[in-house]
Order: sequence, then C-alpha cells, then structure tokens
Amino acid sequence: MSTTAPFVGQYQQAAQRARVVAEIARDRFTTDPGIRTALYGIADRLDAAAREFEAVPPGAYEELPTEACEELFHAEQIAVDHPAVRLPATLGEYVLVPLVDRDLPFPAPLNPVNPEFQDFAQRETDQAHVLHLLHNDGEHQWERTDDWLRQVFKVWEKHLRLAAEVALNNGLPCNGR
Repeated sequence: MSTTAPFVGQYQQAAQRARVVAEIARDRFTTDPGIRTALYGIADRLDAAAREFEAVPPGAYEELPTEACEELFHAEQIAVDHPAVRLPATLGEYVLVPLVDRDLPFPAPLNPVNPEFQDFAQRETDQAHVLHLLHNDGEHQWERTDDWLRQVFKVWEKHLRLAAEVALNNGLPCNGR
C-alpha cells in the first residue's frame, strides 16, 4: 500500500473496488432464483459500502468507516450462506486493499480424500499459482484495478467450483468419509 497517496483518494479507490465487485456479482449467470437473489443482495451491500466510502469527508483520517465495514461484512455473510454464488467469503479484503496493509486471502487447501484424483490436485495447484501471480502483480492491480479484480474473482470462481467437486467426491460412500 502506498502511503504517499492522499487518504481521501484511498477511500475513492475502495469505493471503486466495491462497485466492481458488485458488478461481478450482478454479472454472474444463474438460472436459480435463490442464487440470483443472493448475488443481487451481495451487490446491493457492496454498493452501500461504496457510498459509505465516498461519504468520508475530505481530510478525514478515520481508519475504516464503520458503516462501510458493516456492509462488507453482510455481503461476505451472504457469500458464506450461499456458496453457490461462487464468490469468496473474504471478498471484502479486496475492497479494503487501499485502506489496510494486510495480505490478500488465499483459499484453504481442498484436501481430497482420494489421493488418486490427481486432476483435483493439479487444478488446485494451477489456480493457487494464478492467484498468487495476480496478488503479486502490483502494477496491474493499481493501474487496471477493474480488470485485475475481474481476473481475481474468475480464479476464485473456478476454485470454488473445484471445492464443490472435491466436497461432493469426498462425500461419496466409496471414499470412506
């Protein structure tokens, strides 16, 4: 995080990130009305967070606006409650990057029960590698943030689809769990 940028600019950057993630949620295709409702709920919460970030007056130096963080929390909770939306439960971390200095989230290991499924392991490794590269691509992240976020969330979507496959496979009676 750059400490030389004006602080109010950082709030604007967080607002822009929230709006991009909201667009990503709204653009997700689903035929399930319940999932569509959840995606729109996430997007609405992110839009509200963006408005709260933009409402921070110029020259204000509070660390994180409480109302914006609450909206991010609620958006993340919807993602947790509806895993089929295929958005990370830590989506708020990507919005807060301009305001906080902490590592971006990585998915937890999937741990397939059956080690014979090399395809799962290879796909998981490939996705983690791409996410690692994207997280470390500071130039792209700051100069083309919208595009960068879309790429990151595409990798997360693929990973969450893989996680669902692994969970389904792990639950098969032949796998002994």
